Amino acid sequence: MTEFCPRCFRMLELDTRECPTCGTDTSAWESDRDLDARLEAALKHPVDDVRMRAVYALGKRGIECACPALVSCALAWPNDVVQGLEIVKALNAMPDGDARGDALASLAKTHSAHAVREAAKTALG
Repeated sequence: MTEFCPRCFRMLELDTRECPTCGTDTSAWESDRDLDARLEAALKHPVDDVRMRAVYALGKRGIECACPALVSCALAWPNDVVQGLEIVKALNAMPDGDARGDALASLAKTHSAHAVREAAKTALG
C-alpha cells in the first residue's frame, strides 16, 4: 500500500510521521484541518480516484468557496473528461452566486474538452 503526504502528495514509506519534502507532520494533518480544507487539498492528489471522491464530496456539501479549486482541478487534468464533467456537476450543485457562475464560465471558455465546455455552458443556462 502506498501512502502520500497529505500536503505535497510525495509518496511516503508506510508509517512515515514527517514528510521529508515539506516537513508536514502526517499524523497531525487531519486533526489540524477541517474536512472542507482536506477535501480541497485532495483535488491536487495524483490518484484520480481520490480526486474524484473529493469532487463528489465538495459538490454534495455545497462548499461554494471550493469553486476556484474545482476549476483548477479540471484545468490541471484536462484529459480526464469524466472528472471534468463531474466537476461541472459539482459546481452546478453549488448555491447560486458569483463564485459558481465565475467557475462555470471559466470552464465554458477555457477547458480543452468540448464535452466539459458544453456541460458548463448548459449549467450556466
